[in-house]
Amino acid sequence: MRPRIPRPGLGVAALLLLLPACGQDRATPATPAPPEVTTPPPPSPEAPAPAPIPPEVGAWLDANVHPFDGSHLSLPHDDLEFLRDLVGDARIVALGENTHGTRDFFEMKARILRFLVEEMDFNTFAIEATWPEAHRLDRYVRTGEGDPAILLPGLYFWTWNTESVLEMIEWMRDHNEAGGDLGFHGVDMQHPGMALHLVREYIRFVDPASLPLITDRLDCLTRFANEPSGWGDGPFYRDQTDAYQTQCDASLEEARAHLIENRVRYAAAGGEDRFTLILRSLRVAYQYHLRYSGGQSRDESMAENTVWLSERIGPEGRMVLWAHNYHVATKPGLQGYYQRQTFGDDMVVIGFSHATGRFTAVDLSIDTPAPGRSNRLDEFDLDPPKENSFEAHFATASAPRFALDLRRPLNEPGSAWLSEPRPGRHIGCCYRPDDPLLFWNDEALLPQWFDVIIHFESTRPTVVFDTLPPPYW
Repeated sequence: MRPRIPRPGLGVAALLLLLPACGQDRATPATPAPPEVTTPPPPSPEAPAPAPIPPEVGAWLDANVHPFDGSHLSLPHDDLEFLRDLVGDARIVALGENTHGTRDFFEMKARILRFLVEEMDFNTFAIEATWPEAHRLDRYVRTGEGDPAILLPGLYFWTWNTESVLEMIEWMRDHNEAGGDLGFHGVDMQHPGMALHLVREYIRFVDPASLPLITDRLDCLTRFANEPSGWGDGPFYRDQTDAYQTQCDASLEEARAHLIENRVRYAAAGGEDRFTLILRSLRVAYQYHLRYSGGQSRDESMAENTVWLSERIGPEGRMVLWAHNYHVATKPGLQGYYQRQTFGDDMVVIGFSHATGRFTAVDLSIDTPAPGRSNRLDEFDLDPPKENSFEAHFATASAPRFALDLRRPLNEPGSAWLSEPRPGRHIGCCYRPDDPLLFWNDEALLPQWFDVIIHFESTRPTVVFDTLPPPYW
């Protein structure tokens, strides 16, 4: 791994230049009263044994899956050649994960990125992370400026602040340093603080006389926005009245109209590209408003930002998109659904699953961290695959790791189970070890939501850094 590059100080001008390029002891419980003496109930009948999965399922899987050797991005490309046919000429490859804190998923997604970049001319990476903060990492992978170990937690997602993602970013930097042109982008809109900050600093640069006006128009959202280190302890925008949010909508629109009206003058002072990025920054902040005023869901906004990025890289650009299975899936109402409306077959959606192993997540079964711990992150064992689940069926294959094209006809013996709704695992940032059945979707429809599935027999937990976000924008 390359040596760390010292982070330079970031003032207003440097921020503008960035644009081009989720303890205390618990109280002792009181002694319970003795139980009343009652007649014990009759013993419950034993639960029936799970129905065995027909042997033809495993045989069909063995005949149709694409096994691969491992997940680390340093492995040679030979065993991933099947991706050429699975991806074809598609410009967008969306990579999911049914459990966020899974090291093997992250490693494999990085390995796929490397294959697509080096073998199929993909040149853009986009992740489920806040749009403007990701530009700081884009600058690093393009120029080497900054320290990715400091900038990575600045995406505000512990899920990405991991050893595997940092390793991928370092590979991206090495690739670009050797002559590549691979960009790093975010498509999320959950944290409007930096987006609003960049608009104000831009106006300060191109039109200082208008700064009081723009600051005033943005204030209705700025007062509820996050600080550089993350969220504060104040009130939330989502809790404001409908009347307040309606007024804020109009105020934000006035700020946008001011930018549009002065486009020629501002572009002359700061460049057309910088103006375009600032206008998008304001749009991302407005998307945050829309999420809580009911105007547009988070998934709609992430899809919108992906389409915008696709247009920006042009018809020859090809993009790898990284998010949870929940978001990349083409189920109505999710990010992948909206993207499918735009990209159609020009997008390939790859979901991930696993049968056994361990993972990292926030423990929702405790209210406060244990003594000596700064958060509730922990490692957990996966519960066994639910009876009749997709994972239980995938576990009958001989290969410990494989990809399966879900677009193939399902009319052969041993394949019909794939076309039926059945349980599928779904773990995001957080988990309740006391109630694992909460984290199963009993009506999953894999072939309708994904084009390809990548399955691991067993996986490992992510290694999460405890680094804090940088205290600056």
